[in-house]
Order: sequence, then structure tokens, then C-alpha cells
Amino acid sequence: MTVDQEAAAPARRRRRGVLLALSGAVVAVALAVPAAIAWTSAKPSQPAAAASPSPTAAASPKAGDPPEARLAWARERIRETLAEMSAAMMSGDRAAFTAAAGDTATRAALDQRFRSLRALKIVYFSLALDSGPFKGRIVDGRQEWGFTVALDHCLGGPQCSIDKLLIETTWRDSDDGFRIVGIGTANADQNGPHPWEVSTLTAAVGSRAVVAAPPAYVAQARAFLPVAERAAKIADKYRLDGTNGTYIVYLAGQKEWQTWFGGNLKDWVVGYAIPATERRSDIVLRFDAIASGDAESVMKHEMGHVATLAGRDYNQFQGPIWWATEGIAEHIAWDGRSNNAYDGRQAVRRYLREKQFAGDPAMVMPNDDAADWEIDGAYGIGFYYIRCIADRYGPEKMLAFSEAMLRGEKPAAQAAADVLGGSWPDISKRCLAYTRDAVGA
Repeated sequence: MTVDQEAAAPARRRRRGVLLALSGAVVAVALAVPAAIAWTSAKPSQPAAAASPSPTAAASPKAGDPPEARLAWARERIRETLAEMSAAMMSGDRAAFTAAAGDTATRAALDQRFRSLRALKIVYFSLALDSGPFKGRIVDGRQEWGFTVALDHCLGGPQCSIDKLLIETTWRDSDDGFRIVGIGTANADQNGPHPWEVSTLTAAVGSRAVVAAPPAYVAQARAFLPVAERAAKIADKYRLDGTNGTYIVYLAGQKEWQTWFGGNLKDWVVGYAIPATERRSDIVLRFDAIASGDAESVMKHEMGHVATLAGRDYNQFQGPIWWATEGIAEHIAWDGRSNNAYDGRQAVRRYLREKQFAGDPAMVMPNDDAADWEIDGAYGIGFYYIRCIADRYGPEKMLAFSEAMLRGEKPAAQAAADVLGGSWPDISKRCLAYTRDAVGA
């Protein structure tokens, strides 16, 4: 093939996964101190927050009492209900969990959440009042208030972290006490809605991964689980967050793809890793758009992001540091395979020529409207530069260099000096030569 013919030929393109950004409020609502819950039995223990109500409960209001007395009493009743719901979730009592609903629609919403969270192997669940009341009004002669509820939860099994979301709820007085008549989802600032909030899920559960999907895709979830388990074993070798939390993978059809975690994705994206909370990142795959031969690479790539970046603000990893973020994820996806086997090799060769790439990887993050070959080429530059560092300095130093950049927030020049003991311009120059040689440019 001549040079001109090669330039005209389309690059083989594996539709790629991405890293989606963390919205600011997730950090604000997450717990300040990391905590871990060990899965000690098939039936998780009841959380402390689900214990009996405080003995200092407010007295029942009487005629003539001020509004503050009625409100204090209402708060206590709602706290009691939330504690009962927490205990019901942990014990697997769906009827008790949904008993808090004040109407049919809310009961269906609670039922859906119960089924989905239990499928996701919830090992800690606690509801508590965070703030309120607000938006007080009278409906059909009954008092109605809004309250923000803090939802502490821990998903996936062994050594998961307790995380927090804030959910808006509406409560109405009734003959049976205050009941929920409206329940929201995590908002956009918390990367909501989360899949378990808006979809009934089933799950295939392994030792290192949970693959969840709507019931219509249960066969796909089971088929993807062995892929996820193999990918997890590879990604575990690169974990930089000091944990061994389970990887949670959601399989989306077209409807879910446009809804979960806010949707609005580019048409070339087939998977992404996204912070679900401050410390946990989840993965979503559009399973019907992934070629069967690419499923494991895409899975390993996204698990690579979780392994290296869980708990970080992904906005930090755009621009000049993008190449390292995607490069190590590609390196993990290609673990154990040669440079020649890399599927972006041809795109990188074209990228070097047409973009006249001079060696600075900080410049390669593609624009939103970039051509397919350019996107693949940019991913590939990151891959070969990380491979270059691993081959020249060893896998351990490559990981330390990556950790200094991705978790230590050091620029490449400082990370290179501290970890690799060299000048970043010199290292970049050598890695450009390495990349040229790897792709035959």
C-alpha cells in the first residue's frame, strides 16, 4: 500500500469509551471520612442508622400548640419512618419498605428502587433527614412538606465504601402518619439520575464485578459477567486508590443510554466511567453497539479508569493531562498484548503524519467534532507514550508516574523529575521516537 493509499483508507475503529466528568456537588455531599464495609455473610447486618427512634421524640401536638410543635412532631415521625425503611431494605422486606408510600406512583417508585438496590448487592443503606421542611402547603386538608433526605449506601459487596446522595422528597400527613407522596432522583450536580433510581435492574454477580441491566437484558448481563471478571483481574493490578471495591457495570439499551447519569453522549461513545459518588465510579456500556470482539477491551479500558481515578474529580483530567488518563486506560485494555496488536496503530501512524505531531502529548486531546481516525490516533498517542515509559523505566515506575499525575495532581514535568529522574522534554522526545518505531512511521 502506498502512502497516499494508506491515508485514504479508513482506520479500523473500535468505538471507544470515555471518561465523564464529576459534577461539583457530588464532592459536597459525600462523607468526609472513607469507610469500608466488609461483606461478612450472605445476609448483610442491619445498619446502626436503622435502629429504634430516639427516646427524646417530640410529644404529640395538642390543640392550640404552636406550629413549631407540630413540625417537631412531624420530623420525629418521618425519622421513624426512614429508620424503618432502612431496616426493611437491609432485611429484604419489600412490603415494609414500600409501606411508607402515600400513593400508587410513589409505591411503584419505592418498589423499583428496592428491587434494583437489592440486585446490586447493597450492604449498607441508611435514610436520614438532611434538611427541611420547605414548600409547606395544604393539600386536600392535609399538611404537606418537602424534606431533603440523605441516602448513605454501599453497593457491590466486599470492601465497598459508604457513599452519600441527597434526594428531595415530599411528605403528606395522613391518618396513618406522614407518608411519602413524592421522591426525586439524584440531580445533575450528583451525576443523576443513577440507574437504580429510574430502572428496575437485575444483576449477574461475580467475585470482582456486578453486571446489572434491565430484566429484558438479563441474558446479556450473564454473558458479560465472565468478560467483566476477566477484565477486573487485569484492572486490579493497576489500582491507585488503595481499595479493592467491586466494579459495578451497567448495560444500557438505547432508552437507558439516553437517561442514566444524564445521557447526552457523542454517537461514537459505547461506554464510559463516571463518578457515582465521591469515592465510587461506575461503568455504563451500550452493549448493542459494542462488537463482540471489542467487548473485553472496552470493559478493561473503563475498569482502567475506575482503577486509576475512582474518587477523583474527572474535570481535572481534560486538556494537558488527557493523554495520561486515556493512555493508561488503553495500556490496561491492552495488558499482555504487543504494540503491533494495538487496534489504533494505523490511526496513530496517520495522526503523526497529518497532524505533524511534534511530541507533546499535552496537545492531543481531540475536539468534539474530530474525525474518527483522529480520535483513535489521540487515544493511541497516549497508549504508546505510557507503553514507552513502562518499557523504559519498568511497570512500577510507570504506575508511580501515573499516580503522581492522576492522583498527586503533579504536572508531567514534575512527575517525570520526581519519579523517573529525568527531563520531561527529553522523555517525550524518546517516546515520540518509540511511537514512530511502534507504528512504522
